[in-house]
Amino acid sequence: MLDNLYVSDVSEESRKFLEEARFDLSRFSHDWRRFIDQVDVVDVVTGTDAHFPLCQEALELGKDVFCEKPLTRTATEAEALAATVRRSRVVLQVGYYYRYHPMAEAIRKIVQSGRLGRLRYVKAEFLGFKRPRMDVGVMQTDGIHFIDLLNSVVGQNPEGVFAVTRDHLGRNLEDLAIGLFHYPGGLPANIESGYIQPGRWRDKVVPGAMTTKSMEFMGSKATLAADFESDELEVIAVEHQKNNGAWTVAIGGSERPYFPSSMPVEMVSEELADFLRCVEERRTPGANVDVAGVVLARIMEAFYRSAREMRFVEIAY
Repeated sequence: MLDNLYVSDVSEESRKFLEEARFDLSRFSHDWRRFIDQVDVVDVVTGTDAHFPLCQEALELGKDVFCEKPLTRTATEAEALAATVRRSRVVLQVGYYYRYHPMAEAIRKIVQSGRLGRLRYVKAEFLGFKRPRMDVGVMQTDGIHFIDLLNSVVGQNPEGVFAVTRDHLGRNLEDLAIGLFHYPGGLPANIESGYIQPGRWRDKVVPGAMTTKSMEFMGSKATLAADFESDELEVIAVEHQKNNGAWTVAIGGSERPYFPSSMPVEMVSEELADFLRCVEERRTPGANVDVAGVVLARIMEAFYRSAREMRFVEIAY
C-alpha cells in the first residue's frame, strides 16, 4: 500500500516525520500538483479553509476524493462540489467516522425497529477538556459527528434550531456550543459540545484530554443510552402509565446488547476501506456530498445564525 502512496504537506515537520519513518521522500512534496497525474484517489486532510479549492480541483481532474469533515465552510461551496460530483461522476466521501462505530449500527437497528416506541427526545454530548482546533469551532469539530449520526439514525434532517455559543478563549470560534434541534414530528434533540466541560473519560487519541461521547434516545416504550467511550449500550424498558388518575413509572428491566468495541483508528480504517470499495464499485457513499456535505453545511449555517440572532431559525433544504 505504501508503494502507491504519495504525500503532500506544506509543513517541513511532516517531511521530517516521514524521513524518520523511512518513507520514500521521492513520493513527498510540498506541492500536491506534482503527483496529481500519478494518483487515482485524493485524501484531503487540511484545515477546512482549504477543503473547497482542493476538492474542487481534484474532482474536476476526475479524481475520487475522500475529505475530512466538515466538507466546506459554506453551503454554497458544498453545493458547488455536489454539482461537480454529479457532472464528473466521481466519488466524494466525507470523513464522519462515528458512522463506522459498531455501536452506531446497533443504535440504528434498535431505533428503526420501533422497539423504543415513538421517539420523544434525544440528548447527545460530545465534549471534554482538550486542545481547540483553530480552523472551525467546537460544534463543527465534535458536535457535528452526532448531528450526522442522528440524521442517519432517524432518517430525517432537522427542520430548525435554537443555538447558544460562547467564545471564552477569544479565538472568534466557539468553545461552547449547545443546539436544540427540531426534527419532523416534533422530536427535539439537544446536542452539546465544548472544550470547557469536564469529560468522564480519558481521551483515547489526544494525550491528556478528557472526553464524553454519549447519546440517549428516549422513546414511549423504552430508552436507549449509549456511551461511545466505555463501549456500553443499554436499553431500558420504561413507560409512564396512568392508574386511578395518577401517573406511575413502569420499568420492565434492561438489556445490554453485545457488539465489538472499536478504537478511533479502527473506525477511520473502516471508513477508508469503505471509501475504496465505493471507488472500486462506482457507488455513492453513505457519507456523500449531499447528506454529509450540503445538508450539514445548511444545518451549520442555520445553527450559527441562530446563535448570532438569539432566535429559532428554520433550516431550508
